[in-house]
Formats: sequence, structure tokens, C-alpha cells
Amino acid sequence: MFRNMSEEHRHRLYEIIIVSLLALSIFLMGRFFFLGDLRKWAFLLIYLYSGREILYRAFMGIVRRSYMDENFLMALATITAFFLGEYFEAVAVIIFYSFGELFEDMATAKSREEIASLVDLVPETASVILPDGSIEERDIYDVEVGDILLVCEGEKVGVDGEVLEGKAMVDASSITGESLGQIVGADDEVLSSSIVSEGIIKIRATKDYDSSYAAKIIELIEDSASSKSKSERFVSRFARVYTPIVVGLAILIAVIPPAFMDKPLNFSLFRAATFLVLSCPCALVLSVPLSFIAGLGQASREGILIKGSEFFEKLDKADTLLLDKTGTITTGDFKIGNIEIYEGFDREKVLNYLVALESMSSHIIGKAIVRELDRKIRSDIFKSYENILGSGMVGVTYGGTEVKVGSPAFVGAKSGNKSVFISIGGRIAGEVLIEDEIRTNVSETIGRLKERFKNIAIVSGDQKENVGKIAEKLGIGKFYSEVKPHEKLAIMRKTKADAKALVFVGDGINDGPVLKNSDVGISMGETSSDIAIDASDVLITGKDFSKLATLFDITRLTNRTVRQNITFILAVKILILILGLMGYASMWLSIFGDVGVSIISILWAMRILKK
Repeated sequence: MFRNMSEEHRHRLYEIIIVSLLALSIFLMGRFFFLGDLRKWAFLLIYLYSGREILYRAFMGIVRRSYMDENFLMALATITAFFLGEYFEAVAVIIFYSFGELFEDMATAKSREEIASLVDLVPETASVILPDGSIEERDIYDVEVGDILLVCEGEKVGVDGEVLEGKAMVDASSITGESLGQIVGADDEVLSSSIVSEGIIKIRATKDYDSSYAAKIIELIEDSASSKSKSERFVSRFARVYTPIVVGLAILIAVIPPAFMDKPLNFSLFRAATFLVLSCPCALVLSVPLSFIAGLGQASREGILIKGSEFFEKLDKADTLLLDKTGTITTGDFKIGNIEIYEGFDREKVLNYLVALESMSSHIIGKAIVRELDRKIRSDIFKSYENILGSGMVGVTYGGTEVKVGSPAFVGAKSGNKSVFISIGGRIAGEVLIEDEIRTNVSETIGRLKERFKNIAIVSGDQKENVGKIAEKLGIGKFYSEVKPHEKLAIMRKTKADAKALVFVGDGINDGPVLKNSDVGISMGETSSDIAIDASDVLITGKDFSKLATLFDITRLTNRTVRQNITFILAVKILILILGLMGYASMWLSIFGDVGVSIISILWAMRILKK
């Protein structure tokens, strides 16, 4: 933790060490030499200097009438100890508390560094090529869709776009986690934040900055601490109820023994001060949120972005997992296996119809067909067209002929193959066999996920035979096939009714409603649509499916750490509180019970970043 310490933290550490040595020197000198009032005034100056922030926060809490917190308890306890002549003890409490706050600040900064490291993803400006060929440096927010950008070696891509000219090695590891660069050329897509490590390319902006992939990631990062977990809300409520009770008990400890048990007032006041120091809920207030911040930081380091700490607990509770297939389990990079043109149809005419109609589709298979066939797209064939969500495309030629491209059911074909069919004038004209492949590490990852999920199922719009084959390969016993978007949502809701919590993993536009309505929605990969990213609670960047298992490992570790810290803190507090009520707890034991426990719980939370 002390490695790469910031200048501010280093300065605070030196300050605390110097003040500690000064206080210890005065304490030792007072043991051997008579210092009189000099000792009291020296300790007072050290106390006021070291405790200035705590005293200020306690004072402002009183002014705002929201003073029942750890600062008020700490101030009340140390001021009482000081007036009782326990100068060194009062100063020691403040100094140890300062050490605890320093540890907490350093730990928080370390965790937030892991999250913030992803925020500096895009450049502030972009080089825009104007119509006359000149280059203008333009603010990244002013780049518009259709602008032509020049990106040179060593520069970052500012917005999502497609390559127009040039060839380059592009490194997208900062956002996708892919360690190896990729070579891009004409018509290839490049994501904002990618670094051109070799070469020069011209790209056409396909999105403005706010809609680009990196901007979506940054938005997720900035919102990641906005939602609190149940544990954090419990700590906040606990502190509000706990503090008045503690103050009331301290008053009783101070008043009852002198009034009814013939005990000296100073003795009772010191016990009350000791009780107040011990009772400070600092360890809980610091360690629980810090554990979640560390979890968010570790996840970010792995390329997993979580919108808020509340999802750690939901993920830990989940017992049902639904997986989209295309683009999630499979790569989504479709290939054409075989093209069959039926008897009575002209091959060139059928392929021209196919490419022209699929070029107007936003579906990943349609795009793959256009890319793989690599034919000139004719704009003089169709006078109208319509995208039938979940089924295919239908168009009407200038001659009035209806053409359909899509699933067997949509065009009226009967086939078990994974094919896209085309019908012309109501007759099946041909079929294109489409092949995709399972992502790397999927089988191994599913094996790991089976250890923690009671139910795992695939939900896909693909044909039954294709989904069944993949489910069988992965050892998943349940699957839903040929599912339309509204049916996918209905399946999720029905499954969710019987689950403790349901997690859905998808990436497509049609997954948006399911991602939004599941207990935790996870969008997968840089191919995730904007709708999927916005609707999801967790975004896994890159193409590595094993990050899904990593997410649940981090979730389990974070939640276990929170539970362990809460149990440890409350156990120590209760034990020493009982000793304090019986008169056996010294001020030093109270200091350990507060600051010592805080430091231990902070360090325990920070181990999340080392796992």
C-alpha cells in the first residue's frame, strides 16, 4: 500500500509520525521531569492540531443538527478525557484515528485508481479532414457522424468509426482487455479509445462521442458508486440509531455510579469517555463501503464494469442464469458455409436480391452475408422494405415482386439446417448455410458456473437443432429456441418467479428489455449494442467469456469480505463494550477496539485488490 504513495498521503504520513514522536517525547519527559502546566499546554496544542478536522466536522454536525456520528463520539470522548487530565490518552486516540483515516484514504485511492484508469480512454481532440483536404483539430465533442478523421501512429481513436483508407495495427486493450493488437483495413470497425500502434488510417465517424463505446464505458465507471448495497445502507441506518444509544449509555455510565454507588465522578467520567471511544462505529463506516470500492476496482482491472455495489449482493444471491447464444456464447462472427440456389432460379439474380435486401438489415447475420458475399449492393431493386424483428427482411421490387429473406418459418421453408432462406414471389429460391463457432473458454467457464448456479439455460432465436447442438456440447440441459424478443422477456419473467435472483447475459438490441428486467443484466463484449449497454447492470468488455466466471469470483470474495469484516468488528466491539461496562476496559483497549479494528478491517478489505 505504501508503494507509489501519493505526495499528499506521504505528507500526511510524515506529519502524523512527527506529531506521534512529539507526543511520545512529551509523555516520556513528563515521567522523568516535572513539566507542570507546560505538559498540559503542549498536549493541548498537539490535540488541537491533530484533531482539527474531527473537531470541525463534529462542530458542523452540531450546527446542522446531524451530529450523531463517529466524529461527535470521538470529539466528546477525547474532550472528556482531556478535562480529566488524561492528556496523552486523548492525544493518542486522535493520532491513532488519524492513522486509521490515512489508511482508509490510501486504500480508497488505490481502489479508485483501478476504476479511474479506464476513464482516460479518449483524446480531447480529433484530426478532422475537411472537404478541401485540410486538417482541422476539433474538440472530440464536436465530431459528427460522417466526419472523416485522420489517426496517426501512437494516437487514440476518439469516436467509433469504420476505416476508409490505410492499414494499421490497432491496440484496443485499454477498453476490451484483448492483449493482442489487430490489423484493420478498409471497412473494418474501430472502437473509440483504440490506439494505432503502427500505421496511419482514415476513418469515417459512425457515432458521435456521446454514443461511442468508450463514452458508454466512462458513463458506467462514473455511475459505479451511485447505488448503495444493502450492507452499506445497513451501516448508515445502524450508525443513525446506534450513536444516540451509545451517547445515552455513556451518560448513564457517568451519572449512575457517583449518584447511587458512591463512586468518584472522575472515575465514572473516564469510564464513560473510554466507552465512547470504543463505541465509535468507524470500522464499520470505513470498511464496508471500502470493500465494495475494492471489488469495483478489481472488476474494472479485469475489464468488468459494474454499475453499483448493490449488484455484488444480487450476483451473490443469484441461483439462475439465462444465456443468449449468438454473440454471447458464440463469437457472432458468422461465415457462409454453403449457398444453394434452387432449380428454376437464376443464381446472379437471387444473390443480387439477397445482398440488396440484407444490406438494409441491422441483424448480425444479415451483415455477415453482405460481408461474406462481397458483391456490389444495388439500390435499384427494391422500392420498399421492412425489417420484421426476430424473423427477417421483406421487400417489394420495383416490378412488384415480394422478396423475403430470413428464417425457415418466415419464408415458409422446412429445414433443420442453420440456414437463411430467400423466397421470391412466394417460392423458395435458395438457402445460405450459416456457421458460427463457440467462443474460446466457454465450455470450461460453464463448468465453473455450474458449481454456483442451480439452473442454467440458453435462450435463443436460432433454430432448435442449432441451439440444441450447442447446449449438448456445453452440457446445458435446458434451452429455448426460435424465441422472438417478446417471448424471450416472457421466458425470463416466468423463470425469475421461481428463482432467488436471475442473471441474464446477452449482447443484442433485442436483449435490451430482458437485460433491464432481470435481477442482474450482463452485456457481453465490445459488440454489445448501445441499448444492451444502457439496459445492463454489468458490462464485460472484450471477447473473453471466462470473464463471466471471474465476475462471480470477485463477487463472492467481496461479499465474503464484507460479512467477515462486519462479524469481526461487531464481535470485538461487543466483547470490549461488555468489559467497559464492567469497568475492565482501559482507554488503550478502547483505542484498539476502535482504531486497531478499523485498520485491520481496512487491510482485510484491501486484499481484494491483491487476489
